Amino acid sequence: MPFVKKGSVAEADLAKAEKIGMDTGLTVTHPLTGEEVPVWVANYVLMSYGSGAVMAVPAHDERDYEFAVKYDLPIKQVINTPDGYFDELKADAKANDSEVNLAYTERNTLVNSGEFDGLDFEQAFEAMLAKLEPKELAKKKIQYRLRDWGVSRQRYWGCPIPMINCEHCGTVPVEEQDLPVVLPTDVVPDGRGNPLKNIPEFVNTTCPKCGNPAERETDTFDTFVESSWYYARFASPNDAQNMVNKSAANKWLPVDQYVGGVEHAVMHLLYARFFHKLMRDENLVTGDEPFANLMTQGMVLAGTFYRVNADGSTTYYFAEDIDIDFNERGQPIKAILKSDGQPVTIGKIEKNV
Repeated sequence: MPFVKKGSVAEADLAKAEKIGMDTGLTVTHPLTGEEVPVWVANYVLMSYGSGAVMAVPAHDERDYEFAVKYDLPIKQVINTPDGYFDELKADAKANDSEVNLAYTERNTLVNSGEFDGLDFEQAFEAMLAKLEPKELAKKKIQYRLRDWGVSRQRYWGCPIPMINCEHCGTVPVEEQDLPVVLPTDVVPDGRGNPLKNIPEFVNTTCPKCGNPAERETDTFDTFVESSWYYARFASPNDAQNMVNKSAANKWLPVDQYVGGVEHAVMHLLYARFFHKLMRDENLVTGDEPFANLMTQGMVLAGTFYRVNADGSTTYYFAEDIDIDFNERGQPIKAILKSDGQPVTIGKIEKNV
């Protein structure tokens, strides 16, 4: 299947990619209805999410809907709609019916679901679980949206990962008395691969477990690993014995005010909260949250207009000196300097305020 080999496995890429699939010719038995359900291989199901296989519900999932439309698969309504949107959609409707043009993805009561008709989402979930669990066909489990986080990087400027790779023992942690692992100071990164791998004095070591020759891990931690708990270290920056001085941290934390752009909501703020709860569980801090208040600042977006001169310098022009043409989405597509009627380059500036 070439489309599987060449496609991206990133969730963001899969969401935008064309939905491609292949009918395997196999079927599985629906555990509630006993119906035979065809098995398809598709390029948009995440291997790392759940079991890597999903039960498609094209009437109520946009990705499944798009897939069903493309391959003319049945679209069965199983969730009622308050506005009657699906009134013309029958249980055996096909994806190319003119009445069907969008998946209904909200939660509501069930329809076309036999004994579960009329139940709301929570009731239906518990009722199905009660029927399937005794047969060992289902198990209640929380599926977290937070995926595994790859924390290793092939960089010099990160904290060394304190692991040793041994042919006989596998991956072995550095012994506590040998921590921290210190980076060599004579490294000159040249932009080619992992710089630490080229330093035998750093790489070559002995296995703490069996004493045989072994190699030190040369990947370093992503810098977010360190920047996710610096606020706690700031409470006792000169403590040479502890990662975090608990009494000092309890005095100064939580941080009174966190100021950050919208990008922090899904990056540093998320990581810092994760690390804080880890430190709490390890009895390094007592509070549940690292920050008492969050202020997300806005962002000023503005166009810039300039020309690059023959000597390499750049001349910028005020917006009022420029005639600008916009496309139907309001984006500038052409800029002319009023004084000479010649085009200038359009750029943009983004500034947090």
